[in-house]
Amino acid sequence: MAFLHFKKKSFKFITVTFLVSSICIFCDRAVSQTNSQANNLAKTIYPEQIRVGIRTASSAIGSKNKDGSYGGFCGEFLNTLQQEVSRQNQQIPVIAKDIANQYRGREYPRYDGLIANQIEIECGPNSRSSLKLKDIRDNKPFRRKIQFSRKNFHTTGIKLLLNKETAEELENTPANQLKDKLSALPIAALRDTTTLKQFRINKDSYKSFIPYPRKKQINQKLDVRDLALDDLEAGKVKAFASDAIILRTLLEEGVAGEPGYRKSRQPLKNYNYVLYPQQPGIYLPNLEQQQYGIAIKNQTPYFKWLRKTVDRVLDNPSLNQAKQYIKEYENGKEIESIPSKEIKSTPKTSPKQESEENKDKGSRFDQILEILGKATLAITGLTALVKAFSSLGEAFSPDGRNKESEESESG
Repeated sequence: MAFLHFKKKSFKFITVTFLVSSICIFCDRAVSQTNSQANNLAKTIYPEQIRVGIRTASSAIGSKNKDGSYGGFCGEFLNTLQQEVSRQNQQIPVIAKDIANQYRGREYPRYDGLIANQIEIECGPNSRSSLKLKDIRDNKPFRRKIQFSRKNFHTTGIKLLLNKETAEELENTPANQLKDKLSALPIAALRDTTTLKQFRINKDSYKSFIPYPRKKQINQKLDVRDLALDDLEAGKVKAFASDAIILRTLLEEGVAGEPGYRKSRQPLKNYNYVLYPQQPGIYLPNLEQQQYGIAIKNQTPYFKWLRKTVDRVLDNPSLNQAKQYIKEYENGKEIESIPSKEIKSTPKTSPKQESEENKDKGSRFDQILEILGKATLAITGLTALVKAFSSLGEAFSPDGRNKESEESESG
């Protein structure tokens, strides 16, 4: 009888202990997850303004009109971004700004506007691989200071801007001799660019590339492209290398001069220059293609929200025409430019956008219900825990032991 009494009491102890442990684990996980989700909902931080720097190295991507508005893809992006912010019921102004860090020296290094907190976003022909480049001021990779949108808006590759005769010579070179021909070709490439980095990685295929500027630039405010293009026109180099979409702008439109910054140039096609390879969508061999995204200042309280918002903008079908325009422009198709749109602070939402807004509201409501449900489960678990402890106390109290003894004796 004593053995049965001990066995019964041990079984009851093990059962209660298992029940208590299970409830504790469940409650801990439920409360932790509930707190985490509640904090995520409560801690969304928004910027006071969204300043967007526009890089105008390629007119199809970004250009400034005579009336001060912006054209190309970035002009459409600005308008769509403001619509998306308003759709989220956020009264945050989107402000377009000129940027000075285009092909300049240490005084205006790349991504300086983002790093110096002058803008939150930079729109332009910026490739993801530029994150691997180093900031010339502290020799640290850009990826520590900026990040890109997860979505891309264009993919391009590296081509050459060169005299038509040189291009035809390359086009007529047999495939088994082309590598040696390109390797011996003096090609100008700008420092602190992904183009130069690609040449250095593939230096066996491009042994004669020349970094520009060749020596330390005296005037850090000048456009370093002028040095390379001057040497190209003088015959000191045979080609100038860059992303195809950027070279297309030089070929078709030239360069708008600006005193103290860069000289004015007529469209280079007027002087018998072409792009190589000449076929659309074909780029220099052995070099990686470049994916363009939106550069965003990193390590800010609102970075996650801003990046998610930018990705939603890039996915918006209203930008499809602008993306297609970039492709057609790069391939040399003569098309009319995208009409620029004025940025509106409170644009009207389309039925589709209203549907998405209602969907977002429903999603937030579902999240709140889920949190309340988990909180209820946690309370239920705590109640069961109290009852379990109460049962455990009765099992090992003197009255409980006497009661069990009486029951065993009567049995």
